[in-house]
Amino acid sequence: MAKNTHLEHLEDDIFNEGSAGATNALNFLKALRDMLSEGSGGSKVKITTKWDGAPAVICGRDPENGKFFVGTKSVFNKVDAKIVYTDEDADRLYGGSTVGSILKLCLKYLSDLPIKGVLQGDLLYSKPLSKMSGEYKFKPNTITYVLDAKSPMGMKVGASKMGIVFHTTYTGNSMSSLSAGFGVDVSNLQGVKNVAVFSSSFENINGAANLTPAEKSKLNSVILSAEKSLASGGKFLDTIQGGKGPFSLPALFKVYFNQIIRGGKIPTSSSQMANGFKQFVSTKYTTEIDKKKTLKSKLDWTERKAESLKYLNTNSNMMNSALDGFKNLMDAKVLIINKLIQIKSIGTFLETENGLRATNPEGFVAIRDGAALKLVDRLEFSRANFTVAKDWGK
Repeated sequence: MAKNTHLEHLEDDIFNEGSAGATNALNFLKALRDMLSEGSGGSKVKITTKWDGAPAVICGRDPENGKFFVGTKSVFNKVDAKIVYTDEDADRLYGGSTVGSILKLCLKYLSDLPIKGVLQGDLLYSKPLSKMSGEYKFKPNTITYVLDAKSPMGMKVGASKMGIVFHTTYTGNSMSSLSAGFGVDVSNLQGVKNVAVFSSSFENINGAANLTPAEKSKLNSVILSAEKSLASGGKFLDTIQGGKGPFSLPALFKVYFNQIIRGGKIPTSSSQMANGFKQFVSTKYTTEIDKKKTLKSKLDWTERKAESLKYLNTNSNMMNSALDGFKNLMDAKVLIINKLIQIKSIGTFLETENGLRATNPEGFVAIRDGAALKLVDRLEFSRANFTVAKDWGK
C-alpha cells in the first residue's frame, strides 16, 4: 500500500469507490466476522488497535543516506519534504513551534531505539509523567489514557521521558518510494529506558472477543441487509464517481455525514438522510453562489446547483437504497467494535465538565490484502474528536 497518511472509515468506501467500495467494505466485514468466530483460524484480516496519539511521527534510517531522521507526515511531501536529521533542521523547518520542539525530543530519544528501516507511530507523551493515586495519566489528543503505575507498562512509563506507539512499517530504497505495511513487532524496542514503546497489535486473548451464536446471527442479518441495499443502490454510487473537488457528490456526502456526527445523532431512516443531504447540498451551493462577484459566475453556479439537486431528486430511490446500505455498514461495524473492545489493557476516558468519563478506545484498523480501513464508532469517538479540546500542542 502507499503512504499511511490518511485512513478512511469502512462505510465511506461506498462513496470513495462506488459499488467496488461497497463490495470491499462487505468483504472486510465478513472477514472480521470470520476472525471473531470460534474455530476460524483461516481469516484473511488482521486487526491493529488505533491509539489517539498526536502528532504522527515517522522515524528511522533514511534508506538513501543511512542517517537517522524524524518528522511528521510532512516527510512524505512531494515538494519540500520536511525531514529532520538534526536540531538545526528542526529549527529551520519548524522555527520555534511546538512541533519543532517535539521533533527535537524525538530525535534525541528515538535515535536510541534499535529501529531497522522506517516506522510510523503516534506520540503519546513527550515529558516525564507524574504519578497520581497510583496511576499515570496522559492525553495526547482527545482521549485521556490511565495506566496502573504498578503494571509492567506502568513501571516503564514511570522511568521514561516519552511514550510512543508504532503501527506502520515502511520498506523501499528511497523516501519517495517507501511503501507502508501495517503492524510493527515492538518486542525488540523495549530495552531503552527513556522511551516507553506501546504496541498496536490486537490479540483476541482466550477468545474474549469471539461472537456468540446470537451475536453472529445478528451480524449476518445486518450484513445481508447491507448487501441487498447496496446492490440496489450500486448504480447510483457508480454514477456519482468521477467528479473531483469539494463539490463532487462523494465529497459532499462525506462532509455531510461529518456534520451529522458533530450533531450527535444519525437520522433513523434513509429518507431522512436523503432529505438532509439535499438541504445540505442546496445550502453549500447557495453559500458558494453568494461569494461570486460576477453575474456569469453566479449563473454558472446556480446552474450547477440545479443540476445536482435534479440528479438527486431523479435518483431518489437508488440514493435511499445506497444510504440504507451505508447505515447497515455502520451498524455491522459497531457490532464488531463492541466485541473488539472486550480486549482492553489500558483505561480510556474523555474529559468533561464533571471530570473524566469512561469511553472506548479510539477504534481499530482492519487490514486485508494490503488494504486498510478504520473501524471507529463515529458517534462516540469521532464526535468527541470534533468537540473535545486538544492540548498536545500547548
